[in-house]
Amino acid sequence: MTSPADRAEALLQAVTEALPRAEHRPGQIRMVRRVAEALEFGDRLIVQAGTGTGKTLGYLVPVIASGLTTIVATYTKALQDQLADVDLPLLERTLNGKLLADPFTWAVLKGRNNYLCRQRLHEIETRGEELELEESSRGVRNEVRKLVQWSTKTETGEVSEVPFPVSDSAWRAVSVGSDVCPGKQKCAFGETCYTERAREAARAANVVVVNFSLYGLDLEAEREFLPEHDVVVFDEVHELEDVISDTASVMLAGGSAASVAETVRKVLPSKKVTNSLATSGRDLDTELLDLKDRRLSNPLPDTLSTVLRGMKQQNQLLIDALAAVTNETPELLRAKSATKRLGDALQSMLSVDSNRVAFVTGGDHPRLVSAPLNVARVLAPVWLAQKAILTSATIPRSLPDRLGIAVEEDDRIDVESPFDYETNALLYLADDLPDPDAPSRSREVHARIRQLVTYSDGSALVLFTSRKAMREAVDEMRGTLGDITVLSQDDMGKKALLEAFKTDVRSCLFATRSFFQGVDVPGDALRLVILDKVPFPLRTDPLLSARRDLLGQSAFMQIDVPIAAATLAQAAGRLIRSASDHGVVAILDSRLSKRRYKGAVLEGVAHIPETSSLDDVRRFYDRR
Repeated sequence: MTSPADRAEALLQAVTEALPRAEHRPGQIRMVRRVAEALEFGDRLIVQAGTGTGKTLGYLVPVIASGLTTIVATYTKALQDQLADVDLPLLERTLNGKLLADPFTWAVLKGRNNYLCRQRLHEIETRGEELELEESSRGVRNEVRKLVQWSTKTETGEVSEVPFPVSDSAWRAVSVGSDVCPGKQKCAFGETCYTERAREAARAANVVVVNFSLYGLDLEAEREFLPEHDVVVFDEVHELEDVISDTASVMLAGGSAASVAETVRKVLPSKKVTNSLATSGRDLDTELLDLKDRRLSNPLPDTLSTVLRGMKQQNQLLIDALAAVTNETPELLRAKSATKRLGDALQSMLSVDSNRVAFVTGGDHPRLVSAPLNVARVLAPVWLAQKAILTSATIPRSLPDRLGIAVEEDDRIDVESPFDYETNALLYLADDLPDPDAPSRSREVHARIRQLVTYSDGSALVLFTSRKAMREAVDEMRGTLGDITVLSQDDMGKKALLEAFKTDVRSCLFATRSFFQGVDVPGDALRLVILDKVPFPLRTDPLLSARRDLLGQSAFMQIDVPIAAATLAQAAGRLIRSASDHGVVAILDSRLSKRRYKGAVLEGVAHIPETSSLDDVRRFYDRR
């Protein structure tokens, strides 16, 4: 009898042979076999898969071979779209009707606000709701009209398929979030709802692709959104902790109360309580401005608690008044949902929970946030109910413990990259530059960037840990690099910027943390990645500050270093994207030569030969 691992490997071979440029990847084969074995005999597997492994097929093929119903949860919607546009169609063409007796099916599911709302479209078309848009710009009103027209043609109603540019304001006018949607049973358009149709397709599929946020929201809603599943795959799992922390967080701002008040005004004739709630929202904003960027006590400060208790009482009055309304309109259902959501948020904020920390963030538009100190409790139902595959190019050793997973050595594998880093890459550590807080640092860092870019003849991705540092470098570099073009993150949208960078193979792109991952520029357009500093998390982050307090003296090595190591490895991973790529990763932070954390921070790039000599960098490019 064929073992699960043998069967999965045979399917992988069939898939790779169908590719235009088939490659033999031993690491991918090893991953496929171990995932297949974990699905058959184990509960979970952690796979650190180096760049170029082909980890997507590495988990999809054994998942499909197993026949188990699977949720694939990715970090971003962009990764969802890649699976839907490339990987799953390839597997469908290659395997269904040929090597699989029972063809597999797949679906993509996103949050409700990614789909058109038929009820909102109906209100805009037939009930004069366009009057509400009068305060919007003419451009937004035109976009809404185009979206209404598009709704007669689209099968999915999904925002990523809109064939023309659409602003957030226009999309909000034709969609709703789960916080105000009354649900399928109470909506006149429930049977034809785009979101509900997407959920039905997901319930019928073997493989469902979602993002971390939707998976986290499903946990918060006690498994309301996603279909039952045997297996969950977390791809780019190094980002899971932060996303689950966000989805498990409660956020409040003055605008929260104002929005609920506006929703209720459409239903209740008396404006007295709604106006009081909106006034309390303004009081909350005033209170939060005095507390911005601060971590708060548990329980909350008295003055803040007083404002929140007043909001809670006013909101309850609205809930009671709405319960007495007998004419069940869509506006009433939305108002009931909005007031319930606000009431739940206020109750959570006012409760005392030792596993939560409250803080204020948001600058001039402050928000009160209550976040879990530890996400292990949130994720516990997953590890109890599902088999789990966790994978990424970089997985800190401390991550499983932070996620609440007890792992044995056999539960984790490191799959090597097929790329020849020994020959094609170099890690340059600048050990002679001033420390980050030195007055002369900026001038010397700019000079070093200019020197490195000259060696590489452009083709550089220059990454900064702050936008201020990036802008200073751009201002200094422009006009000083000859005919090498300097592109800045501020110049245009990310997609257009990357296209310009790829097209001009001698250009340099200066950017911040949003470009540390999700940038795929193979070939000569990218031959140098520079990081201005080790990307440690902010010391002022209130949530991390609370987590550090819990760990005491070991906090830096358990929190800050693993985050920095994973972020640095992701940034360095932008360099080598194919077997023929070559280049240098340069880290302009001399602390690495002096501090004991060097090995831990560089764990994710330890496979790249290291030097602190600029002559070695120059010779590397001369040889190429």
